Amino acid sequence: MIGYNLKMMLRKMVKEPLFTLVTILGLVIGITSFLMLFLYVANEKSYDKHFANYQNIYRVISVPEGTGDPWARSMGIVGEAVRNIPEVEQSTQFSHCPVGNIKIGEDAFQQNDILAVDDGFTKMFEVKCLIGDLADINRPNVAFVSESFAQKYFKGVNPVGKTIDVQALQYIRDLGEYEIRGVVKDTHPKTHFNYEILLSQKGSLAERFTLLPHRKIQWVYNYVTLKEGASPQKVAEEVLAFFDASELKQTRGPKDYSFSLTPLQHIHLKSDYRFELKENSSKINIGLFMTVSFVILLVSMLNFINLTVARLIKRSKELGLKRTAGAAKSQLTGQVLAEVFLFSSAGIVLSLLMAEGLKPFINKWFEIEFDIYYSEPVVILSVMGVLLVCLVLAAVFVGFFLIGKSSPTTLMQQNARYSESFVLKALLVGQITVVIVLLSSSFLVNKQMNFIQQKPLGFDKENVVVLQIKDLAKDPSVFAAELKKQSQIQSVGFTAQHFGYPAQSHNLEGFGIDGTAEFVFANYDYLKTMHIQLLENWINTSADTVEGLIVNEHLYRRLMERHGSMEALNTYTHSQELEPDQTRVEIVGVAKDFNYSSAHEAIGDFMFLLGESNTRARFTHVRLNKGDIKEAMTAIRKVWNNYYPGQEFTYFFLDENIASQYKAEVILGRILSTFSLLGILISMIGLSALSLYISQQRTKEIGVRKVNGAKVSEVLALLNKDFVKWVVISFLIATPLAWYAMHLWLENFAYKTNLSWWIFALAGLLALGIALLTVSWQSWRTATRNPVEALRYE
Repeated sequence: MIGYNLKMMLRKMVKEPLFTLVTILGLVIGITSFLMLFLYVANEKSYDKHFANYQNIYRVISVPEGTGDPWARSMGIVGEAVRNIPEVEQSTQFSHCPVGNIKIGEDAFQQNDILAVDDGFTKMFEVKCLIGDLADINRPNVAFVSESFAQKYFKGVNPVGKTIDVQALQYIRDLGEYEIRGVVKDTHPKTHFNYEILLSQKGSLAERFTLLPHRKIQWVYNYVTLKEGASPQKVAEEVLAFFDASELKQTRGPKDYSFSLTPLQHIHLKSDYRFELKENSSKINIGLFMTVSFVILLVSMLNFINLTVARLIKRSKELGLKRTAGAAKSQLTGQVLAEVFLFSSAGIVLSLLMAEGLKPFINKWFEIEFDIYYSEPVVILSVMGVLLVCLVLAAVFVGFFLIGKSSPTTLMQQNARYSESFVLKALLVGQITVVIVLLSSSFLVNKQMNFIQQKPLGFDKENVVVLQIKDLAKDPSVFAAELKKQSQIQSVGFTAQHFGYPAQSHNLEGFGIDGTAEFVFANYDYLKTMHIQLLENWINTSADTVEGLIVNEHLYRRLMERHGSMEALNTYTHSQELEPDQTRVEIVGVAKDFNYSSAHEAIGDFMFLLGESNTRARFTHVRLNKGDIKEAMTAIRKVWNNYYPGQEFTYFFLDENIASQYKAEVILGRILSTFSLLGILISMIGLSALSLYISQQRTKEIGVRKVNGAKVSEVLALLNKDFVKWVVISFLIATPLAWYAMHLWLENFAYKTNLSWWIFALAGLLALGIALLTVSWQSWRTATRNPVEALRYE
């Protein structure tokens, strides 16, 4: 019996190749989209969960009072505090250098991800040693390198005993030679940090780590493993109590700090702090990925069920005959479910093949790292889940609404018309509603991105290339002077940070107001290079060097509200006592407000500390004249090679770097655009097939109408009016849903566009146009058929 049913199913599939292709195609598109997004989310949620004790590992955060965004780094005193807390089972404190300079033999180059660690790090994060003994990490000036590093630079030769000359770790220079004592396994790909070189904290770095508990600088990362059942909040309170009782609290800088513990498993997806160890997915809305994946699956499922039921309506005589011959409802439902199982299985297999083929495109287009780990249970469970959803939906709608409510006589007489089924019309309305919501969201995201890109930033980001200077021992002003001689160069300015790079914070207590201001080390030429407008300018440009503070409008207004005038402000600041290592700096200008970070954040207090020290040239900004960019870069590279021979030429364009701040929004726009198109495609496939079935059901009616003088336009209107009605209902449902969702999303921005009415109107008109375009072809074919043929057909 099973073999007979299988043979009949295959025969029907071959007999109706168009229906088979349309059904499987819609299913494959939906399942492929779902699997790619759902499995990507599953991979992202599994970060750091490969550590045996991940549920009890936390990162400790210290935040000075009055500051804005917290840092992932924290104060050195945290390490000392947690060692005295009984709830803490294990702790580690380490530093991370994203890009440092090292030398092996005669070869000097930049190296990513250099960590200075203690033995607590190797134990907590389960570092696997392939060669050597990790206990040696406590010896002075030793290093362990990753497997990839060893293979890249030593080509299979055992590197143990060889040396690495560490020339620079961000602000620390000339650390000397480190002996390689072992090779460790590469960092697990699903870890929120990465390491290529592990350095000992003893030796060259010992003095810095010894002084950390006595300084209010956030230079290290502190992690703890808590005992089972310990309260993270209680541990944070004990760290605060330790700090409050310490001498450090009374030293220069913020007096009040707050402390918190971030669970390890939340860092990759929920932590959006400055100086994260690795770019994470906190800015990418993982919840949105999950929602869109289920939405597309829902659209394809609704489409699949609609097509399945429509096909069964066409086969109602066959079902009626089987019922009359004694077949039970359960047998008919089982036969239908077997067909659904066959279609679904074929769709899933094809979807997995398609997902594998599309992986490179998906990773590039959405800027994600998607892969299918077939050994993980989530893959099998997701496939089984899709199959189960198909069967359950089919069982509900076919078994209950069609076969369950239709008598043999009703089925034999073909009275069960698709166009008269409320449930199936509701399914189609739901499908179109989803498409309208996706279209509206896509339009709004693009509108917001255009608004951000066109919003004045307060500086000119175009035609600016940023050079990263590593050798700050040489005088950068000589390099800048040589650049200015090139005809392609308009101006050159120095800064220790660039727009979007985490700025430093300065306590405003000395100015008589609360809070902190972001500040950046720069020179005067930097302001001119970036076209930053000065509203007040008290700079003595005749001086050999321009020094002083440039504050922004926001901070200036606060200062004037407190003091009333610059004279009163200067009197107040001059009355403040200075620490032995402090120097009094005057305010020499007021800059027009600008966005240092991004449109996600409102403009706050900001200042530039002007000077001409070499360290300010870390990021040298070069404004190019309009013209041939390639020619300009060739000229810059030539000057670089002459002044910094043998050093890597590292640069980026400022406008591209600023654009990267909106990566999450760009990806969101791509997701919505891509899956709106896929939703439209699935809907077009379904509408095309449904219009065919509906027109076939009404063939005799149309023939009679044409014999009685009905025009083609009247027949078209008759066939299309139901679809128009369904789209209108879908629009009325979708509009408030889309408005609410987009209103919530816009709350992420300090500066945002309006939710214009035309966004929803355009989405509705587009959905209506697509529906009419899809069904009109089949309607036209039916309406123009010879009525004699139509009546004979019936």
